[in-house]
Amino acid sequence: MVGVKNNRRAQMTKRIIQESLIKLLHENNNSLNEITVTAVCKAADVNRGTFYAHYKDVQDCMHAMEKSVSKELLDAIILTEHPNSWETVLAGILEVVKENHAVASYILGNDHDFLMHFLSSTKNKILEQDKKVKSSIGIHESQYMYEFYLNGTVGVIRYWLKNGLNESPEELAKIINEC
Repeated sequence: MVGVKNNRRAQMTKRIIQESLIKLLHENNNSLNEITVTAVCKAADVNRGTFYAHYKDVQDCMHAMEKSVSKELLDAIILTEHPNSWETVLAGILEVVKENHAVASYILGNDHDFLMHFLSSTKNKILEQDKKVKSSIGIHESQYMYEFYLNGTVGVIRYWLKNGLNESPEELAKIINEC
């Protein structure tokens, strides 16, 4: 018999629980700490035992979503066909954000530093890929340029999520890259 973690039904249940948590967060503009397991279970139409079979608490459920999105974002960077193009890497990141827009809009819309932390943790990889920075300015200046670029990119992604994801990830990556 397949274990609970790999069971398709269990995966579906986890997805429903996660979607219900996001729905509650968006509907009521609640902070994560104000959402109860009971409320999530009611919204997901599952019992508490089912919830606790997958998560310790509501924060654990959110952490699982963040971890999943982090893995997808990292995969988008690693699997980029042309890793020397920041625009291509950024388009991959934006595609993941778009696919996970409910989670991303909550995380970014509530001033969580999730994406900022993620992009910051990939800083060296990104700086290594940007050959223009290495050849035209020094390391100290490139750090400032990176911080400026990072904060601007996160701001643009927040704006994109807030305004309905009207541009494709590729279009937005091009806009950001040309700035």
